[in-house]
Amino acid sequence: MKEYRDASNRLSINLSDLNSEILFAKYADRIMSEFKAIIVERLDGLDQRYWDFEVDGKVVVLHSDSMAGISIHIAKGADDNFLRNFASTLIKE
Repeated sequence: MKEYRDASNRLSINLSDLNSEILFAKYADRIMSEFKAIIVERLDGLDQRYWDFEVDGKVVVLHSDSMAGISIHIAKGADDNFLRNFASTLIKE
């Protein structure tokens, strides 16, 4: 799990360097089951995917990119501790 900040200083957490459809689906399923989240929007492209989930009043974005792997971030605003705890729960086996 690697953290980085985008140009807007928003925290993103890389969950996997692999861009695997199976792993992306596993994370999406976990978000819905463990966090009782609902999908707000799904954007699927040729080499990228952005799925937005509503979790505790926040929109958490699960993102896959063919070059960068799978990551998460909060769509608007910032709650770094929430995102870190969220990511830790997702990657637990």
